[in-house]
Amino acid sequence: MPAMTTITWKRDSCNMSFVSVWKTWLFIVLYFARTLAHGGLQAQRFQKLMGLVQPEQIHLAFGDTAQDIVIMWATKKDVQFYVEIAETVEKMQKIKAEKAVLEKSNNQAAKYLHRVYLAKLKPGETYVYRIIGDSGANSNIYSFRVPTTVAGKIHTFMVVADMGLSSKSLQFLTYEAANGMYETVFHVGDIAYNLHRDEGSFGDRFLKHMEKFAAKVPYMTVPGDHERYLDYVHYRYRFSMPHGGWPMSKNQLWYSINIGPVCFISLNTEVFYTLTDQQEAMLEWLRDQLYTANVQREQHPWIIVFGHRPMYCSPSDTDDLFSAECTNKNTSYIRTKLEDLFFEEGVDLYISGHRHNYERSWPLYRGKVFQRGYKDPKAPVHIINGAMGYEYLTETISKPQGWSAFSLSDTRKELYGKLEALNSSHLRWDVFAASDNQLIDSILIVQHRHGSFGKAGDEVYENMMKLQQLPPAPFHWQPPAEKETKGTLFHSVYALPPSTRKFYLMTLCFTLSVILVGVLCVPGVRRTVCRFRK
Repeated sequence: MPAMTTITWKRDSCNMSFVSVWKTWLFIVLYFARTLAHGGLQAQRFQKLMGLVQPEQIHLAFGDTAQDIVIMWATKKDVQFYVEIAETVEKMQKIKAEKAVLEKSNNQAAKYLHRVYLAKLKPGETYVYRIIGDSGANSNIYSFRVPTTVAGKIHTFMVVADMGLSSKSLQFLTYEAANGMYETVFHVGDIAYNLHRDEGSFGDRFLKHMEKFAAKVPYMTVPGDHERYLDYVHYRYRFSMPHGGWPMSKNQLWYSINIGPVCFISLNTEVFYTLTDQQEAMLEWLRDQLYTANVQREQHPWIIVFGHRPMYCSPSDTDDLFSAECTNKNTSYIRTKLEDLFFEEGVDLYISGHRHNYERSWPLYRGKVFQRGYKDPKAPVHIINGAMGYEYLTETISKPQGWSAFSLSDTRKELYGKLEALNSSHLRWDVFAASDNQLIDSILIVQHRHGSFGKAGDEVYENMMKLQQLPPAPFHWQPPAEKETKGTLFHSVYALPPSTRKFYLMTLCFTLSVILVGVLCVPGVRRTVCRFRK
């Protein structure tokens, strides 16, 4: 019995020890859980107090080149901020931000705007950054990738227009833009509807939503008619676009930027309607830009122009005197001022919004279709993509014009464009429904002969029609050969693009080397060479 009692007591002791251990661990877990919960509440209270100086509305843009990046954000309190940036988290550099104060129609918004300009970043490199303030507030760590300059790489861009917080598919679109596929997002006018609304708080809400992708992908904007309130003050302070300084000047809300094989040119089409005193300045700048773009066409063969208002559009059921300027050539100021210039300078594509529908043209000039296809187009192509604006005004296309290749005005499908510069001769344009990525429209523009489409005038179309009606040349006929002149071979080689020229010269050197080695390997030749050396 005593032995049994001793064994029982030991067993009970072991059981009690096991329970005690679990009770101890449970107490520790509950204690730390309570501490963390209490700490979390304290952290939330601290963040609430610090919320006045937290950086918000973070968004990127390109500087004067695609290797320059601008980081912008806003705060509700005047605190000095910095950007820490590097290729890796371990090697951060600290850069002081410049500041501007937006006070006009901005009583309910974060009125302190901050900007850091990062110049001459490495093409193709990924950088990490965060925003820190003297108060101790800081942002999350973000990253962005600088566009590559390596030839042969595909460059992908998103294009939207007429988009605000009421757009039903806004949430889907921001996730799509943030998926790492796009190098840039272009917003072609009518941003937020309107940035100044509710004393600026509406613009704050919109840019907070855009931060989901704009803190990682450059968000490039084009001014529209809804940005012109108080001399574009909210647009000029909240954004920073190339070559415009900051805050941007109201007299220069246009810019150009080269990305990969594309030269993008952004216009302020309001100069043709409400800012006519700036019209000549923009046109003079545009002529210079198109001249420069053609000089550099070997490096950037595609010229794509953005402007909020379209040059051509089909009538809609809501047309009035103000919105019908693109349906009638006699009242279209844009067509009068820009169409001949675009034709002579070889603009490949003009993308606009303003009309809340989608429409794509055939290659088109002076109201006439030059061809029903996109292989080596002989005139510019026009695209309207304002379908993200259905919730503000639905403009149903009542009768597509003869130049219209495809159109859609379906309020169930808010659309965004995906532009892919595949190489120097192939450009792909796809349009998707933002809610489910359903493919709505797709074209491939193939252009082997970039440059001017010819001298402007009505006779261009007539001459082309006459040439197309000529009978084919006899099979034995050959065009007369041009007389050879001194230096013809030299000039023909160096007229080639750099990559082609390099490949051609390397191939020629390799071929000559092979021939020389082969000849020297022939026994008779080898003996002759040896005898000559003796």
